[in-house]
Amino acid sequence: MRRAFTIGSALMAAILLAGTTAVLAHAKLEKTEPADKATITAPPAHVQVIFSEAPDAAVSKLAIKGPSDKVKLVETHVMGKALMAHVEGEMVDGVYTVQWQTAGDDGHAQKGEFTFTLKRK
Repeated sequence: MRRAFTIGSALMAAILLAGTTAVLAHAKLEKTEPADKATITAPPAHVQVIFSEAPDAAVSKLAIKGPSDKVKLVETHVMGKALMAHVEGEMVDGVYTVQWQTAGDDGHAQKGEFTFTLKRK
C-alpha cells in the first residue's frame, strides 16, 4: 500500500511539474524580417516577427518609427507563428525601429523591438 502511494505521489508530482512548465512558457522571438540591425537597399514591402508559437491576434500589434513620418504599418495579421504587417508610405533612408507586442499560449503580454537601416546605393 505504501509503495503504491509513493508511486502515485511521484506520478502526480511529475504531472504537476509538466503542467507548470507549459504554463510558464512564453512565445520566444525567433526571427525578424528585415533582420534585426540589417542594412537593406530597398524599402521592404512588409515587416514580420516570427515567434516560437502562434501569437494571439487579439493583443498583437506592430508599429514603425523612423526618419519619415509618412510611413506606417497596415493590415497587421497573424500567419502561423508570424505577426506581419504591410509597409505603407514613402520611406527615406535612415534607421527604422519596429515595435511589437503579442501574447503566446500562456496569455502573458510581451513587447520588444528591432531596428533596420534603409540605405539605397
